[in-house]
Amino acid sequence: MIDAILHFPAAAQIPSSLIGESGAPTLGEPQAVSAAGERLHYVRLPPNQLDEWRPHVTVLAESPYTGTGTADRVYQQIQDDTEKLALYESVYNTAPREVRDGEGGTMTITPPFKFGMLAESMLPVPKSVSSRQGMQQLIIAGLDEQVESAIEGISDVTQRKLTKAWFLRATEWERDNPQFIGLIHELGLTDQQADDHIRAASKL
Repeated sequence: MIDAILHFPAAAQIPSSLIGESGAPTLGEPQAVSAAGERLHYVRLPPNQLDEWRPHVTVLAESPYTGTGTADRVYQQIQDDTEKLALYESVYNTAPREVRDGEGGTMTITPPFKFGMLAESMLPVPKSVSSRQGMQQLIIAGLDEQVESAIEGISDVTQRKLTKAWFLRATEWERDNPQFIGLIHELGLTDQQADDHIRAASKL
């Protein structure tokens, strides 16, 4: 499953197969709608279903669903991209605003950045993934080019050789393998991030 935030322009041409009886996209809550009729939808879909929407919407952010923390990663993608952020805020205004306080005065409120998210639960961590899955997830995370220097940075000569041999020859990456744990730490990742790496890799 993929968590994603989709942007629909006001005059989006959506095929009838993706439109419900109400005339709205066949996507549920959460959603945000602007006065001009633009929409944002937070969705969790299988990759093939998300691909059906791609030609008709702008996918502002997407990430494999790995349980708790997935929405944070999705929203961070938008915050890190000025163009996507501008499109997002054209629908969902996050600017502080003055509202009446009910006592004759006003107060300033700042809407939360997230217009909504789907329920998340902590998924179990697979005991292992294939070396292909583990390496592909390093590439997705942008860490693949740091592996060689990370291994060379292991101060203990024996552990450095063991980690290099494991990395080059292992067919599986076991979560509790000492060489995997050592490499992850050398890459600057926490134990929680190591769990997330294995969860995400298992989906590839």
